[in-house]
Formats: sequence, structure tokens, C-alpha cells
Amino acid sequence: MIIISHLVALSNNNVIGVNNDLPWKLKTDLAHFKNYTTNKIIIMGRKTFESIGRPLPNRSNFVVSKTINKIEGAKVFKSTEDAINNAKEVCMDKNLDEIVIIGGGYLFRDTLSITNKLVLSKVDCNIEGDVFYPDINLEEWNEISSENFIKNSDNDYDFSVITYEKIK
Repeated sequence: MIIISHLVALSNNNVIGVNNDLPWKLKTDLAHFKNYTTNKIIIMGRKTFESIGRPLPNRSNFVVSKTINKIEGAKVFKSTEDAINNAKEVCMDKNLDEIVIIGGGYLFRDTLSITNKLVLSKVDCNIEGDVFYPDINLEEWNEISSENFIKNSDNDYDFSVITYEKIK
């Protein structure tokens, strides 16, 4: 079975972005993001791609956009469905087992019904923002791991990385 996961950092009030950027500095979480997504297919929306500014190395970068036709180092799809279907084919061809959705808000909302794993970095703050993660009923999910990190010179806030699997 191919896992479709969401990998996202969100505040207590579900903020995931502000002004096309992350609303915090969490160096430890960025290292976790890099480690988790390396050698996997990542799917992102156009704005997420623009905020990153380039295809991420050592990953298959899939971008969903109705306005961009071509990006060097990435595959561009007009619809989320096309991106997911192509990613599944690549998984089968390359013997991969996970497709990671990395944002933004629309893509998370549009793929929630087909997602079977969540890797949430829950940032302990209420913060202003303009992009939000959808509300989730966590009773439909089993927590399978959790790791806590404290605020320090590398991290603006305390946060926890919690992984959930969808209850079948």
C-alpha cells in the first residue's frame, strides 16, 4: 500500500503560514522535514513552491499549479488528482511506499480524505497567519509516535512532532 502523508508544522490555532512564509523559526523542525522527505516524492502547491524558491534536492518535486507550465527540476501538474496519480505510478516504478504532501492549505484540505498518515509538528503558540491547516477529528487517527522539543536559540517555540495513522 502506498502511504499518502501530510507533513506540516501548525500552531495551536492551525496557522501554517503568513505572507507566503513560515510564521516561525524552527531549525530543528526544518532538519526533521529534510530528513523525513529525502528520497521521497513531495507534492506542493504553487505558493509553497514559490516560498521555498527552488526544487528541493534528493526528492521528486511535484508542483500543482494552474498558472505555471514548467519548472526545471520539478514536475508540474494542473490538478491535485493528476499529481497524486502520477506519484503513485512513480512509487510503483521506483519501489517507493510514500507520497508526502507538504502544503499549502488548499492541498492539505483537498487531500485530507485520501491521506492515511499525518506527521504534525504542533507548535505551542497562537499566532497570526493567513494560511491554515484544516480541522481534523483526531478520533479518526491513532497516534503512533511523539517527540517533544523545547524553545531554544534554534527554535522560536516549544513544539512536538506527532505521527498519526488513519484508523481503518
